Amino acid sequence: MCYNIAMSKLAVISDIHDNIPNLEKALSIIKEEKIDYLICTGDVQSIEAWQIIDNLNIPSWAVMGNVDHDILGEENIRKQIKNITLFPNVGTAEIENKQIFFAHYPQVVNKALPKSKKQYDLALYGHTHKPWEEKWRNTKILCPGNIANIYFMPTFAIVNLDNLKAQLILLNEK
Repeated sequence: MCYNIAMSKLAVISDIHDNIPNLEKALSIIKEEKIDYLICTGDVQSIEAWQIIDNLNIPSWAVMGNVDHDILGEENIRKQIKNITLFPNVGTAEIENKQIFFAHYPQVVNKALPKSKKQYDLALYGHTHKPWEEKWRNTKILCPGNIANIYFMPTFAIVNLDNLKAQLILLNEK
């Protein structure tokens, strides 16, 4: 007998910087891949981009980036979204029994993990625009790169929540 066991998948996006065409391309892939959850690690940069993410209609979490704080402000973003659980600086979520920590800045993640009494399975950040993956003790640390196509090619990540294996999606190749 063959069993088709569906695995849960998490999309991780970051640093959109109001690049709407690339954001729409990424979200199209997310829909096509039947992604279950989304986390955004900030620097969305425009209300229009926040609303496009908000319309994705899957459970979503986000943290604001420096550009979001500087240009839009938390209150303004909150007025415009209804489906995203928004954190101003640091976010946590339990998804499919995985403990997830996320922030915009890598240094926030790097300082928080050793001090935390809670064990996280996955820690996410943005800001650098550079895709990166490493391990700290039992925590996978991941930066999905950037949607904006600034400094590095546009990318995002899809994480299999069963085994925490991440796949980097190269938007220019789609």
